[in-house]
Amino acid sequence: MRIAIAGVLALSVLPLWADISFGGSPSAGMGGAGLAVVRRPASQALQNPALIAYVRGVRLSAGNIDTTTRGASLDSLLGDLEVRRGSAADINTAAGIMRKYARRDTQLLLTGDIGIIANGIGISVGGIVDARLLPNASLQNWARTDGNPANIPPDGRAALIAVGVISLPDITAGVRLPSDEGEMAVGIRIRALRLYYTHYFADRAQLQAGQSATRAPELRGRDYLEKTATGVDVGFLWRPAGNETYTLALVVENFVEPDIRFQATDRNGNLFNFKPLKRTYHLGAAIDLDTGTLIALDLIDLGNSAGRGEVRIGVEQRFGRGLAARTGYASRTGWTVGLGIGGFNIAYSDALPIVVSRTLNF
Repeated sequence: MRIAIAGVLALSVLPLWADISFGGSPSAGMGGAGLAVVRRPASQALQNPALIAYVRGVRLSAGNIDTTTRGASLDSLLGDLEVRRGSAADINTAAGIMRKYARRDTQLLLTGDIGIIANGIGISVGGIVDARLLPNASLQNWARTDGNPANIPPDGRAALIAVGVISLPDITAGVRLPSDEGEMAVGIRIRALRLYYTHYFADRAQLQAGQSATRAPELRGRDYLEKTATGVDVGFLWRPAGNETYTLALVVENFVEPDIRFQATDRNGNLFNFKPLKRTYHLGAAIDLDTGTLIALDLIDLGNSAGRGEVRIGVEQRFGRGLAARTGYASRTGWTVGLGIGGFNIAYSDALPIVVSRTLNF
């Protein structure tokens, strides 16, 4: 059964050329920064498992749905791409979609999570879908300078690659360890993962016809590959004794790397080792002032092992009970702005930063 991506997103009231986040973590409006933010631990625990140790009572964790696009507008991509048991488009129409988006690399990224936390232990489900339309250099040059299907160059080629990872479920637990020097919180997240992968490509003849595409050889004649694995994230948060103004954090994403790897082909048909979930290290710091101002700084993917290395900085200002304004900057994706009203969060950006626990590498 087809599950249209458009059915997940009821976003008609917002500009569809931008990226949006609603109902999720406040960090989305702060340039993605927040690994060391204790102000809303139930919302932040998805990024840093240690923060779950600060949740008391029963809480609904962030049921965020985020959308990110590159190279095309959201409304255009939603009209052409859909999810069907691991596939991102009907193979009989894929070549036409690839030709339509031949000018540049195009990406549609969807993430979502929802769960419940009770006294430092949480269970949640969620996932990420990353679909990319990848024309090679020759086809991009044709699309920008000519555009006549009869003149597509002989080596023109495009690929449609999509990866979906679902957590069924995530189980997270954390503890606080006080000492004379301060308090250390430690958290662990165990993730039962299921991955779906698909890859179609189209050569010159198929692009000219604008209809069917070819399954990539790694699919071995199937529409998609499906794999299961287990991953573990760990997080730490430090608060010095006698001073709750600032906090420091360390998160190791995929501390136990999920055993998902296989040989795949790129947009040109060349073989490479596909490993979408790699171990990465992230550092965070936050300052929470008496004026209601919160400042957060994160260093993402230290060493750039997953190709996502960046700096994120964000600011939040509270205005009374239940109202907060936010802004931030991520060195890879630019500025974001956000608003919190009564615990409901909205963020807006040309390109939202990817949530730390939802990073794919390909």
